[in-house]
Amino acid sequence: MPLGTSGRLRLEILAGGAILLLGLWAGIALLVVQAHRQAVDSALANGRNLARSLAEYQDSSVRAIDLSLQELRDHWRRDPATFDQAVARHEDLLSKERVIQVAVTDREGWALYSRLPSPKRLNFADRDYFQLQKSRNTDQLHISEPVLGRITNRWAIQVTRPLFDADKRFAGLIVVAVPPPALELVLQDIELGTDGVIMLARADGKILARSGGLERTTQVTLAGWPGVSDDGPPGGDFRATGRVDDIDRFFAYRRLNSYPLTIFLGQGAEAVLSPYYRDRNVLLGAGALATILLAAVAALLLARARERARYVKERERVMLELHDSSIQSIYAIGLTLENCRRMVEKAPAQAAEALADAGANLNLVIQDLRTFITGERRGPYSEQEFMAEIERIVPPPDQGAPRFSVEVDRELIADLTPRQAEHVLRIAREAVSNVVRHANAHNARLALQRRGERGRLEVSDDGVGIGEQDDERLGLGLHHIEARARKLRGSASFEGLPSRGTRVAVEFPCRS
Repeated sequence: MPLGTSGRLRLEILAGGAILLLGLWAGIALLVVQAHRQAVDSALANGRNLARSLAEYQDSSVRAIDLSLQELRDHWRRDPATFDQAVARHEDLLSKERVIQVAVTDREGWALYSRLPSPKRLNFADRDYFQLQKSRNTDQLHISEPVLGRITNRWAIQVTRPLFDADKRFAGLIVVAVPPPALELVLQDIELGTDGVIMLARADGKILARSGGLERTTQVTLAGWPGVSDDGPPGGDFRATGRVDDIDRFFAYRRLNSYPLTIFLGQGAEAVLSPYYRDRNVLLGAGALATILLAAVAALLLARARERARYVKERERVMLELHDSSIQSIYAIGLTLENCRRMVEKAPAQAAEALADAGANLNLVIQDLRTFITGERRGPYSEQEFMAEIERIVPPPDQGAPRFSVEVDRELIADLTPRQAEHVLRIAREAVSNVVRHANAHNARLALQRRGERGRLEVSDDGVGIGEQDDERLGLGLHHIEARARKLRGSASFEGLPSRGTRVAVEFPCRS
């Protein structure tokens, strides 16, 4: 069933509101995504820059320690007796790199020299770093994972280079010990936020230093992470759960240029995303407020549209009621009075009778107007009442009207509801009035019949046809017929050709 103007207006309001809401939330979603990307990109860029700076610092620090190791090793080979003075000469450099111990062992792991005093002679042959240097028998720097020093009684990273005899056989180690907490001292001015962490790891994934919680790293490896091995890019970033504490972080990494070590700088995901959460909440709050305001405006517009629809519907009802009942009846009474004026001198008795009919019909119009004003609904039409209304609608031929034939299915009348009967009578009155006023016809027909489960009202004539009836009132009449047909949940059709007459038909569902 086609929508009316008010229905289309409500649909337009709803569609417009939906489009605005869709655009609003699409924009908010885009801004939320951009806020997330900006927060992450900013944190990762900052992390990469810090990781690069720390890698350069650590590379320089390890190189300085390595150079000292090689110089001290050369001095030990030349003159072990004055080795203590050589260590003293390197004191400033060793202190700068926070070295806490310098030691030399023989090929069996027994300590030959210790910068720090020891109450007894110690053996380091069981240390992994000692066995590694002894087994590979090549001159390479090795940095051990943190071990508890037997002289310092502190956790420290052991940086070693091997000693060789004249036959180039393994002859022992020269060792410097650097405490992992020294990394924390270097990084203490770097603010990484809640759950931030910095780690130094070897190429095998062993963690050498960590800014907090180092004691929990002894059984943890970073093997498999980007940046650990040498087969990937020297720097980058990723998101992962910390293997030491299971905290979600954004990591940036950078490998040292000269040594198989990697700096990992992790920023807690909650800290990184906190600006995003703040912006997201502001955007969602603004979106919710805008949605509420838009819904309120839409509700107001819909209320006004409904009010307008009620007004239009009521106006249409008033127009239909007045036009199809009282106005048409008054027009018919006018025709009767005009006929009386012509008959007064020639047929006074007939004029008096017609005048009495006009008065009676005028009283009926007055009753209809009272009923309309008070809003009273009439009861069902009896067959006699319905046929009496049909007789009132169809004018007699002696009033200048065409000759009408009337065909009414009496059984159908009983199946019409009061409202259906009222609409059928009003449609018939409008159609007959159009024939009388505009068709210039000689013959006309009014038929109300059943067709299956539908009723059909048809008014036809042999007049000039719709094409030659140039009267705006005719268009208004047809509009009223269509409106009445819609109220019957039916449809109206109009057929007419110039000089071949007009047929108005209305079909509607009815009870059987």
